[in-house]
Amino acid sequence: MEIDLLFTAVKDSDWKKVTETGDLIPDTFSEYGHIKCFEGKDAEEIINQDFEDSSAVLLLVIDPLRIQSPIKRIIEGDFSYIAVQGTFSVDVIIDKIKLEQNKKGRFAIKVKHFE
Repeated sequence: MEIDLLFTAVKDSDWKKVTETGDLIPDTFSEYGHIKCFEGKDAEEIINQDFEDSSAVLLLVIDPLRIQSPIKRIIEGDFSYIAVQGTFSVDVIIDKIKLEQNKKGRFAIKVKHFE
């Protein structure tokens, strides 16, 4: 699977845990057994679906080459996401962007990939 960048989003409370432990283990990990990541083209749809009850989230930019756990693509509805089959350390995170809902209660994200 060839992917340049991956993204995931976390609540502020999850990010606090990352800074304390050095590992990303979202609250949903115990339920699903993986970390839900996605490509830029799917970011807005997935974040608005998964975080509709949150007023702000952090979009984490991830270097997939640094991930040591297995990854696989999962098709869910009209889009797919990347499941990281384990946790990962902060070393894989290359940037973080705070997102806040707009006046319509949605997160607006435009991630473009240039060849």
